Amino acid sequence: MCSDLFDPKGRTISKINRKALVIALHLLFRDQEIMTENARKVVRTYKKAYSGHPPAIWLISGITLINRMGSMVIPFLSVYLTTVLGYSLTTAGYLVSAYGLGSLVGSYLGGKLTDRFGSSNLILFSLFFGGISFICLQFAEQIIPLFVMIFITSALSDCYRPAMSTFVGNNSPGGTAGRSMALVRIAVNLGMALGPALGGFIAVLLGYKALFWIDGITCIIAGIILKILLKRIPIAEEDIRKSPDVETHSTSKIYHDKKYVRMLVVTFFMAICFLQWFHTVPVFIKTEWGFDERYIGSMMAINCLLIVLIEMPLVDILESRGKMSAAMRMGLIFFIGCFMPFFFNGGILLYIIAVILFSFGEILFLPFNNAYAINLSPSKNRGAYMSWYWMVWGFSSIIAPLVGFQLVATVGYYWFWTIMG
Repeated sequence: MCSDLFDPKGRTISKINRKALVIALHLLFRDQEIMTENARKVVRTYKKAYSGHPPAIWLISGITLINRMGSMVIPFLSVYLTTVLGYSLTTAGYLVSAYGLGSLVGSYLGGKLTDRFGSSNLILFSLFFGGISFICLQFAEQIIPLFVMIFITSALSDCYRPAMSTFVGNNSPGGTAGRSMALVRIAVNLGMALGPALGGFIAVLLGYKALFWIDGITCIIAGIILKILLKRIPIAEEDIRKSPDVETHSTSKIYHDKKYVRMLVVTFFMAICFLQWFHTVPVFIKTEWGFDERYIGSMMAINCLLIVLIEMPLVDILESRGKMSAAMRMGLIFFIGCFMPFFFNGGILLYIIAVILFSFGEILFLPFNNAYAINLSPSKNRGAYMSWYWMVWGFSSIIAPLVGFQLVATVGYYWFWTIMG
């Protein structure tokens, strides 16, 4: 190719080829400059998205990451009950339902106690005693002790949710609750991507009992780190709780807050659809489309990766422009669309499209939905308000698999996806 630029004797470059070379070099360097500038813009976007968070928000995100990385028992609880303890699928289902019931109770009590004792104290309580309960759970093997211990473990662990949301709300500067929740969600997704993956190897190499020890110890370690750092990092909740100007609301009047109740209703129906991706969708993918657990796990990893890469900068842009409501509406549209590929014959491309649509629905809806609940709650009773929000999720986690599998058995997958959409 280079020889075309020279005359037959290879000594000079013609004027035409010289101009062509100059133009080519100019375009090359210009393209490099454009690419460099675009790269700088991307870096600036990410830097802006992750900057400006108060130290308290980074603290709770880090603690959440440690806590979720140690979450190894619950993803394998059904397998442990059926393969190690030898219970039937039906019995295991009843035992696992105790976790959902405990989640409801924990969310309610967590919110009530948060308003009384403060969110940071409830987070510490949940981490320490939740960790101890995970360690003790391995020693229960009979049905009744198992049911009771699973219930207690869930209740103690899920006190964390309303306390965490209250902590985030109290320590987020005005109009940034969405960004703060996005940062916490990234910690959750990173932890949930790593924890179960490590848990699978640990269960095979060291046995299931090791999972209970690791889950419990990581909770306690997270609590110790939080206790130490709370003395060094200023938090806002004490100032809010002591302020005489804070608006007070009776917890019993939450259901009279029509705007908040409407938000809870929308959240409930959305959660029923969202949770199908962890119940009916994997079964459909394996039995109807023929993909095994490797593909299912890989697609969920893609979901986590998209959230980690996209959610924080996208939420930052949308929240700074006041587009929370529009983002949630668009998220609902993506949730509707994520079931559409399931109407067609299976294929890896359709599976990827469905996962991408689901991921964008999650990215656009969930952080703003949580932020919306925080923004609607009065500071004095934020814990009680957030307990109702997380109780809706807890109730949905009980209802979603029951409704999902019953509908599939009754009307089939075609009409089930139609109903979900």
